[in-house]
Amino acid sequence: MKRFIIAIICIYLTACVSLFLLTFDNQQGNVRKTEINDIIYTIRDKWPNVEDAMKSLQGYEVDYIVIGLDGNVIKASREGLETDYYPDGLHLDYSFEIVKDSQERGKIIFINNAFETQTKMRNLCFLYLTLLFLVIVGLILYIEKNVIRPIGKISRYTKQIADGKYEIPVYEFDKSFFGLLTESFDIMREELMYAKKKEQEADKSRREVIASISHDIKNPVASIHAIAEYQYYTTTSQENKMEYETIMEKASQINGLITNLHTSVLNDLERLEIHPIIEASTLVEKILKKADYKKKLKNFKILECLLVLDKVRFEQVVDNIFANSYKYADTEIEIQSYFEDDYLCICIKDFGNGVKKEEEIFLTQKYYRGKNAQEREGSGMGLYITEYLLKGMQGMIKCESEEKEYFMVKIWLALGKT
Repeated sequence: MKRFIIAIICIYLTACVSLFLLTFDNQQGNVRKTEINDIIYTIRDKWPNVEDAMKSLQGYEVDYIVIGLDGNVIKASREGLETDYYPDGLHLDYSFEIVKDSQERGKIIFINNAFETQTKMRNLCFLYLTLLFLVIVGLILYIEKNVIRPIGKISRYTKQIADGKYEIPVYEFDKSFFGLLTESFDIMREELMYAKKKEQEADKSRREVIASISHDIKNPVASIHAIAEYQYYTTTSQENKMEYETIMEKASQINGLITNLHTSVLNDLERLEIHPIIEASTLVEKILKKADYKKKLKNFKILECLLVLDKVRFEQVVDNIFANSYKYADTEIEIQSYFEDDYLCICIKDFGNGVKKEEEIFLTQKYYRGKNAQEREGSGMGLYITEYLLKGMQGMIKCESEEKEYFMVKIWLALGKT
């Protein structure tokens, strides 16, 4: 509002200065030199027949008086001028001597009317500027009352709505000018309150359903783990022991994931927590082998080192990668490892159809699926979740492929410092 008022004042002052400059004219400006010269030469040439000379000078706008050497008026350019005119310093009149045959014959006094004209113009401008000032003041007051104040209220109102304060009382607005707009804000507030309430109810219902389902799943998983554990200790076959051990590991992994899901829902957490610790790389090798339940892995060896790792989350990462390989390639899987800067890089490679080069950078985006995977069931979340989990363990992931030849996932795990 202050800036608006300052701008209006500047415009008003500019208008004042401009009008005064336009009306200000040299007080001698009304005296036309060409007409003066013509009058002087005509009267001088026809002197002393001043009356005849002035008849030939009809139509000139300049007022003048011809006087003799005795100071008496001989003739004036218009009637009444010889009696109405009184010379004074304000007029700045011109006086020219008439010299003929080397003798002074009289004088011509040219009357300057610029002072009176300018006075009238300035009085008129002052009146116009006064009216303009009153109009501007009235306009400012009208805008402040009918525009600035309602907009200020609306701004505060929308800010409170943005802050989630839906239960605030509604401002009372005039039904003129901003009435419909403010009424629409009131309707919006009520709709937002209703939508927020429904959202909270739906979210609560969703969480209760997830919590209930996750709780129900834990029971059969616990039963599977108990049966596998019993068979592990009662069987005499070493091969069977290994199979039952894998079942127990997977049941424990599922149980851990369900527990985290149950906890996150109940605690109103948006994402599952990741708690990396320092682990030996031999754990990575075991997780990779146990994830390969289809026995597609070729012999491999993970370089020995210490890594920043969350065991449960890394199991989830490996399961996602192997599940994709089984689903889209179902070929043998090669694993290589090497050190790169402060990371251990693990390359997991299958020999399926792969994807196009231009698709590689999009594979870890949410809901993105390769063009050759459209016929297979999937959500496009696996590699997105994998990348999120690895970042939580200070790691990275990158996909590389050669179409019709191979698909490779590179995982970088941060080296642990002792």
